[in-house]
Amino acid sequence: MTTTLKPPRFCYRAFEFRSDSGVTGDGRTLEGYAAVFNTATSIDSWEGSFREQIAPGAFRKTLKERMPVLQFDHGHDARTGSVPIGSIQALREDEHGLWVSARMYDNAVVEPIRQAIEGGSIDGMSFRFRVLNDIWHDGDGKVVKASELSNLLWEPGERGPLTRTIREVELMELGPVVFPAYDSTSVGVRSMLAGLNRSEQERLVSELADAILHRTRRTEPEPEPEPEPEPEEVSEPVAEAEPEPERVDEPEPESRTGPLPPLDVWLARHRAKQIKT
Repeated sequence: MTTTLKPPRFCYRAFEFRSDSGVTGDGRTLEGYAAVFNTATSIDSWEGSFREQIAPGAFRKTLKERMPVLQFDHGHDARTGSVPIGSIQALREDEHGLWVSARMYDNAVVEPIRQAIEGGSIDGMSFRFRVLNDIWHDGDGKVVKASELSNLLWEPGERGPLTRTIREVELMELGPVVFPAYDSTSVGVRSMLAGLNRSEQERLVSELADAILHRTRRTEPEPEPEPEPEPEEVSEPVAEAEPEPERVDEPEPESRTGPLPPLDVWLARHRAKQIKT
């Protein structure tokens, strides 16, 4: 099975955080590591199965260019929408990973989110980023070529598991989410589809359907071949005899009646006819 859609450039990854709820704070400050460097995590979803790690320095350039926004549920929440729910106070790389500290706004729209965090109903954050540079290796450490990546993601065989090392990203947004993927696996088709346009979504659904059908057919036992029927003896047609042509009886020459005259009499008559003529 060959797929044309590769692992998405836009990715969603979850991380744990802590808030300052309690005696020391008002519960509006969120802190934690959005990414930990050189720590492989398992990805198992529509794009295939592989391991992923982020290299140190992957966020260095994007932190100099722009500051991501703080959103709730990646801006998909019906109540808050894509409006930022706070501001990011600190975002930096250290030897461990990417550290983030954010402060939520104090208003009626954000208050239910703060209460949910304080009550423990929301305990995870997620960040969305675009991969600008990555490299793939197989199980033996050999670099995987771009032309063979799609097939190996679905069927790595002896070359698995594949490992993706992200070397540069563009950080878009981050914030608390209701259903974080703590095991660092892909958040699934629903969240992944949000990063695709309509035509890409239709292509993906079509390819997923083909892939499922392909795998199902491979697991089904092949039916035993039916015995070939013995060839029937075909007798050569007997050539029909050509009909004999109808015999047409030729009329027999007229004959005189009675006995033939003596030879001398016949000669005399014949000479007499000649003299007359």
